[in-house]
Order: sequence, then C-alpha cells, then structure tokens
Amino acid sequence: MIRRLGPGDVRAMPWKNGLGSTDQFLIRPEGASLATGFLLRISRAPVLADGPFSAFPGLDRSLLLLAGEGLDLDHGPHGRQRLAGPFQPVRFSGDWVTTGRLLGGPCLDFGVMTRRGACTHDLSVLRPGAGAQRLPDAPLRLVYCAEGAARVGGLALEAGAAALLEGEGEAWTEGQATLVLVLLRGRALSHPDPAADASRDLA
Repeated sequence: MIRRLGPGDVRAMPWKNGLGSTDQFLIRPEGASLATGFLLRISRAPVLADGPFSAFPGLDRSLLLLAGEGLDLDHGPHGRQRLAGPFQPVRFSGDWVTTGRLLGGPCLDFGVMTRRGACTHDLSVLRPGAGAQRLPDAPLRLVYCAEGAARVGGLALEAGAAALLEGEGEAWTEGQATLVLVLLRGRALSHPDPAADASRDLA
C-alpha cells in the first residue's frame, strides 16, 4: 500500500523541551504522543537558535539538514558531530545529553526516532539520477521529496511532500529530485505495542 503525505497530513507538535515545534509526518502507533510513548516518529523541524536537544531515553535517532549552513551536535562525553551542510545523515542515542550550535543562520532538519529493541531505521539520501531507481525493500518506507519533483511508486511528489509505503514489494523512483529515504524494520511494526515504560521515559 502506498499513500501520499502532503501538507494536510503533517501535524505541528511542540518539542518535548518546549523550545520549538516539529512537523510530524509519521508516528506509530497512530495517535501516539510524547505522553503515551511511541515506537517510531519521523519529523521535520526548524532550528532557529542554539540550545539543548530534548532527551529521548531508549530511542535511537538519526538527523540530517534539509537546509541551512550547518549544525554542531555536542554529545558531552560521547563526542561531537558536525552537520556541515544539507543531506549528511548522523546517528546518535536519545539517551545522550545533546546540545546543538548553529554554524550560521537557522537550519531545517529532518529526523527519525525508533525505540531500541522494538524496531530499527536507516536514513539515507537519493540524489537525482539519469533514470529510475529501485527502492530497497522494508516493511515500512517513507520517501520525502526535499528538492525538485519525482514519482515514487507512481505517486507524484513535489518538494515538501512524502510517500509512505507499507509492506515489502517492488517500488521505483523517477525524476530529477533529491529524496530522503527512511527504511523501518522490526516485528513491532506489525504488532505496535510500546514498551511498558515508554510513557515514563517520554513524559
């Protein structure tokens, strides 16, 4: 099954630390929240100033910039990571105390979080190609059109829109677009049931 996610499908949600807001493309289980806990979330958010990241114990995180001059991530004893420009994915633990510092002006980021032990994710970027590109298989795939225009599994996408593909099966992309690809795997995707302590961790 494939469906298009446009502006009307994106929910504006406040950050856990109250310092900003995020555009949420996908959360599982559907209807989950920070209070109830979740297995996975995919979102896009503007970063307007330096400051701490929200803590998400038990979650694995990936992040890349869609726009902006760069962002430094300071993970304290776990080291630092630099997003020197758009489309360079980094991965880190939601358990880590992390602070972000802008390298220039505001940035726009794209983030994925999955609950450790329940499901996993891969975040990558597909650059414009000369022809069609076959998507890797995964039980759940999200393709976000960052620049240009494309067709994904027959759906037309413009910049800012996404395609959600549920169930493994052959799917192709076509067009001159930069696409952000998220692959999600895990038995929990078929039987969504957050860990019993999820609400405690995420409250």
